[in-house]
Amino acid sequence: MVSLQLMIFAMVGCTGLLVHLGALFVASNLFDLPFAQAQAVGAFVAMTSNFTLNNSLTYRDRRLKGFAFLRGLLAFYLVCSVGLFANFGVALSVYDHEPVWWFAAAAGALMGAVWNYVMSGPFVWRMR
Repeated sequence: MVSLQLMIFAMVGCTGLLVHLGALFVASNLFDLPFAQAQAVGAFVAMTSNFTLNNSLTYRDRRLKGFAFLRGLLAFYLVCSVGLFANFGVALSVYDHEPVWWFAAAAGALMGAVWNYVMSGPFVWRMR
């Protein structure tokens, strides 16, 4: 069986993918950033959104508030940075072979999802 927590984390991740694609689109089309820079903007915005939603929904029983929220956000950035490197590498590789921005971004974002779930619980919300 799949845990409810994993299902909620996955749903938050799906919204994060949409946020990522939206931010990437804005960064590349409105601000005319190259794909690599726009991908970084999209990933950062999505990580921020995912942390906020996970804090409210996925880990609501361990919800971080006040200064703990900021500390948790920074810890989430740190933990997810490993997934971000995988995300970035896959996205750039896919984009080099097939320059379809949304496909490359989606492939990259999905790459870090498992790492982020496994590692964020113990390090951000102190789950054992």
